[in-house]
Amino acid sequence: MSDDSYTFLDTDLHIHRLDFDPPVRTAAEAVFETNHPTAISAFSLVELKGNYIQNLILVHRKISDSDSFERAFAKIRSSGGRRSSLMFAQLISLLGGVDYPINPWPEARRQLLTYLDAQIAVSWEEFRSSIDKIFDDLECTRATEPPTDDGERWSAVVPHCTKANTRCTVVSYVARHIDNLKRLLEALSSLNPADITKELRSIRKVAAETLKNTYPWEGTTCRSVGDLLIGLQSNSGKVLISSNYKGVFCKSSG
Repeated sequence: MSDDSYTFLDTDLHIHRLDFDPPVRTAAEAVFETNHPTAISAFSLVELKGNYIQNLILVHRKISDSDSFERAFAKIRSSGGRRSSLMFAQLISLLGGVDYPINPWPEARRQLLTYLDAQIAVSWEEFRSSIDKIFDDLECTRATEPPTDDGERWSAVVPHCTKANTRCTVVSYVARHIDNLKRLLEALSSLNPADITKELRSIRKVAAETLKNTYPWEGTTCRSVGDLLIGLQSNSGKVLISSNYKGVFCKSSG
């Protein structure tokens, strides 16, 4: 499927729209509002779930299980890493910063959990509804699995793909882009080895294996090469706008 009227946006751009930091959120929103009609790859839903919603759930769980603000922060920092710690800090900043009353803790905890519940609940559908079109030439099974709430705990598990739980067409889809993979490998071979990131190494390995045999879809392959899948899908539109780690928004085409 192709429609070159659409501007593709990467996953991080939408995550920036949900950011607790107002300037980041405003900048990302401006990109969305000035590039209609907009589109995403359905695989971005998988990345949203794994890269953003899972972190929200971790922060929610650690706050819920802690008997003080200090204990909650320590748990988030030790088990969630930099992304979750930053998310927690931005949440506190949004709710008042240094003036936010962390005591009595039961009251503060209740407010924090209420805010996080709302954010988790709306993020999936808001992502879907904020885009003019979702392209799913992969027919990605994982992209049809929203976060769940059993009344006590949220869950946003992204299962390993197996023959028993997956009905996608990623193998045949990638096979239609063999020429693109060849050009990609040529481009990667020209890069300085110091510029090859972990994801680019994964993409290079998967692309080479695909050219020799077939796309190795089982397990977590797709999550390790998400930029590749999103990039291939964006060929259906006129341009892909992405954001780098500094929050700078970049356009690419072709």
